[in-house]
Amino acid sequence: MNARFDQLSPVPQLTQVTKGLIVTCVVAYFTDFILTSLGFKPGGLYLTEILGLVPARIVQDLWLWQFVTYIFMHGHPLHLLLNMLILWFFGSEIETRMGRRNFLIYFFICGIGAGLFNFLVNATFLDVSRLNTPIIGASGAIFGILAAYGVFFGERYMLVFFLFPIKAKYFVLIMAAIELITGVQASAQDNVAHFAHVGGMGIGALYLYFKYIRPRGGGGGQNRRHLEREKLKKQFTLIVNESAGKNDTTDGPRWN
Repeated sequence: MNARFDQLSPVPQLTQVTKGLIVTCVVAYFTDFILTSLGFKPGGLYLTEILGLVPARIVQDLWLWQFVTYIFMHGHPLHLLLNMLILWFFGSEIETRMGRRNFLIYFFICGIGAGLFNFLVNATFLDVSRLNTPIIGASGAIFGILAAYGVFFGERYMLVFFLFPIKAKYFVLIMAAIELITGVQASAQDNVAHFAHVGGMGIGALYLYFKYIRPRGGGGGQNRRHLEREKLKKQFTLIVNESAGKNDTTDGPRWN
């Protein structure tokens, strides 16, 4: 469990797109739970087998929609709870930084990329036509969000297990290394799609690099940074001017 201690409140505001994604995942979970409890099996398949990412279905039946729908399916309450908490805590800030539309695009790029990467790894080393176990969950997309947090807020400190302070960028790199090593060493009983996590983080990092980090010819990167600095100066000047016009005696930082 991790917490940020560089902000007044460790709980960010729940933003609109993040809230919509959480609601969609929760509704999908309870719909699957209720229909499964009632024995509802269209075509002899449970909803998880239709909407989860099943490699055999991709190969044999071209059920390509599964690369999208698997993101919203979760098989256990704890799985759902942990994913939604991380999505709330980190996704809200990334949405605020990117904007609603860009954040939603980024979420799906990471989620779909995670599914594709995991599928390709299985196709390289296994016979995917015999893999009928669904891959479900938003973890791949969420690992992409963690990558974005490391890029945009890399200098922030986080408390790992509420004890050990570490910069966000190093925490993200450690998580990527752990998932890669665990994925290589995982057994069939592991029941965790580690390469989906690695894929989501890797695809997300590449997207961020080409869209936000890599300079775009003719000093585009420097111009962008200059504009951001000027924007921050204007915001700071506005805050100072507003504060100067008030008679309160409180002098402290403003928290988002």
